[in-house]
Amino acid sequence: MKRNVLFSAISATVLAIGFSASAGAQTCAAPASWTPDIAGTPTITDSTCGHETAITNVCQDAAGAPAAAYVALINVTAAGTFQNITFTGGAGYTYSAYFVPQASGCNANAACTTSTSGALTAKHANLPESMYYMIVTGADFDAPNSCGPFTATADGTLPVQLQSFSVS
Repeated sequence: MKRNVLFSAISATVLAIGFSASAGAQTCAAPASWTPDIAGTPTITDSTCGHETAITNVCQDAAGAPAAAYVALINVTAAGTFQNITFTGGAGYTYSAYFVPQASGCNANAACTTSTSGALTAKHANLPESMYYMIVTGADFDAPNSCGPFTATADGTLPVQLQSFSVS
């Protein structure tokens, strides 16, 4: 009986460690994939804290990102039904969201297609068809290391892009 209890305790600990390790940071190397359905579900509710820290400049802006950034990869197509992506930030910082074409690289200080902060929304009309890194971080006028919670909501779908296809 003593061995079964010990084995169960060890198994539960290993299982808990496995689950906590799988919730990794959303970075340029491993971005989240965000593909809301026709109703805009799911939203992203996360924090900019504890994610990508290597972005020093965004959108050819010398001021750059003041702190950690949440990175998601999104697919914008003509078939997408969303009109707007709305962001809500938390206390302690002002969020900024940047949309950089995937082909330009996540941390290459490439030009952004569009950006938004404060109460503004990202509009489908301002995002030509492409794959984008959606980078959410603090505003360049925030204090260094400013970060916090945010929510991103689409009012429609961002479809999935087929990555590979084969017939055997």
